[in-house]
Amino acid sequence: MTKNCPLPYAWSRADLLAAGLVATFVGILGLWPHLQFAGEIGEFRYFQGAYDEDTYVLSWLLGTLRSTRALSGFALSTIYRICASSLDATLAASDFVFPFLASCAAYFAVSQVVSRRSARILAALMLVFANDLFSLGNLILWTSGQFNISRFSQIVGLVHPKLVPSYETSFLAVFRTPEPQVSFVLMFLTLGLLARFAVVIGIRERAALAAAVITIALLPIGYTFVTLPVAAIAGGFLLVQGYFRQVSAIPIAVGLLGAALVSLSAVYWDHNGGQTTTGMLAGLTYPTRLPIITPAVIGSLTFSVAFGIWMILRGCREPLAFLALGCLVMPLVLSNQQIVTGVMFSARDWERTVSYPVLLFGVVTALSVMAPSYTTRLSIPVPVLWICSAVIAVVVVQAEKTSFLAWRANNLESIAIVRALQAVDANTASQASLVLDNAGIAPMLQVRTNNRYNVVLTFYRVAMDFIPNMAPEARSADPSRYENELFEHWFRTDVSPEMAEKLLGAEIQQRAGPNLSYLFSFRDAWYPASDNRKVRQAELEQSVAPIIERYRGYLSSPARCKVFERPALLVRTRPPRETTPGPRIDNQYVAEGSAGGVIAYVYRQSSREPECGASHD
Repeated sequence: MTKNCPLPYAWSRADLLAAGLVATFVGILGLWPHLQFAGEIGEFRYFQGAYDEDTYVLSWLLGTLRSTRALSGFALSTIYRICASSLDATLAASDFVFPFLASCAAYFAVSQVVSRRSARILAALMLVFANDLFSLGNLILWTSGQFNISRFSQIVGLVHPKLVPSYETSFLAVFRTPEPQVSFVLMFLTLGLLARFAVVIGIRERAALAAAVITIALLPIGYTFVTLPVAAIAGGFLLVQGYFRQVSAIPIAVGLLGAALVSLSAVYWDHNGGQTTTGMLAGLTYPTRLPIITPAVIGSLTFSVAFGIWMILRGCREPLAFLALGCLVMPLVLSNQQIVTGVMFSARDWERTVSYPVLLFGVVTALSVMAPSYTTRLSIPVPVLWICSAVIAVVVVQAEKTSFLAWRANNLESIAIVRALQAVDANTASQASLVLDNAGIAPMLQVRTNNRYNVVLTFYRVAMDFIPNMAPEARSADPSRYENELFEHWFRTDVSPEMAEKLLGAEIQQRAGPNLSYLFSFRDAWYPASDNRKVRQAELEQSVAPIIERYRGYLSSPARCKVFERPALLVRTRPPRETTPGPRIDNQYVAEGSAGGVIAYVYRQSSREPECGASHD
């Protein structure tokens, strides 16, 4: 690599073709589940293949996205208009367009530091799927019990039981709609542009300079768990370029200034509807000084120390070397800054979104810096590179098939419910209060029906408006704002106080569960939210008895009777022959719908209690 050549690693037509082929492969892989699902159910419907997709798509539909998801909201709105306001087409197209763009951006990034086309293709594929290939946490890819994050946790647990966060996933990260898909585009573009500025001294390409300003300025409205580390790398590289008095420091500085202005406007955004970013930070931040140990942290420590020593011994002071070092050290800093600050914010999300792509880009960039000194040692035969690329392609294709099977049941059930509700009188369905036996599917149903129905219990509300954490001195939790909704759900699904107490007790022992989500804050009750460190199990147990007493009070209050003042519908997959009348509620079969062998049944609910207007036979 020489310092003053016009553009050492420029793109040719062959590179455009290679980037297009890689991006098309990734895009088609993202589109495939939608097409496969449509073929199974006989109509074109989008396929949800990752957790929380429905929650944030619904938030976009209802205009309640927080500022750190604004960019993905704008991107979805653009595709929505192109798709003639078809939500199914929008979400299916997004799983092609966003991964396609992210792959193109990844190829651009590696092309700035890698010369051979075969190596560029391999590095681009590795960047796009880095989280899944290297984290050990993707359960659809790391299926062996001897090589996954659980086994890694067991080994590290011999030192301390709470050093490894829980970040298991069951999907490929680049196919989670719309984030981190959209922010991956920003990340790879920014890293590629920074590498370009480091390689080409005195660069004056207007397109590159303008692109740097725009991409860096947009970072604050991207997905925080991707864009914040990238902004930190850009800030550090600005100091390096300023030290070397490079003209490229100007667009980076202008971009960061723009990012600051965008951040200020984001404050206004958050104060005008939606879940505030500050509220999210307050809800999920927790005090700790324990270190985090993950494969990314170990790799970051190993590679950054080794490369730093190499730089010192070689007297290497190239801007590209400092960029590589910044990327290499970033995962270590991200996941362990709490040792100094005493505060951590969701280490699991850094691990499954940004740590591995940034670390891998740092490794590739470091190798490109070292390559001139070790040409013969670092040279990899071209056939080996092609074979590695083919292996990655086969692995991710198989992983996507496994992911499809893992998410298929929920998608089929949601379609069956939609069809069952369509078979109900339209006025009755639109005016009814709807209880789903499987409450976890509520956000997906709301998205598929454009929030047409009044669902009593839905996780969407909890995700958009967090339950406050318990005060440090509290012995038990205050009543949740979602308590009555959960009580109505229990009442209408024949959950007695005794059954409710057992459910809560079991979930508290597991430190996670659907019922806890409506009663306690994420940090207090859901162990992944505090990386398994701050679950307040004793306080949760103390809170159960008061909750059950309030539920008993609900069952004897007029509130239960108000449920039947308008049509009350229950949807479940149990057929009428298995649905017997309860002591308080009669369930009358109304309609059914099916999809892929899954059948959903709709029941009209009425009270059997004289106090609620039931007539005596």
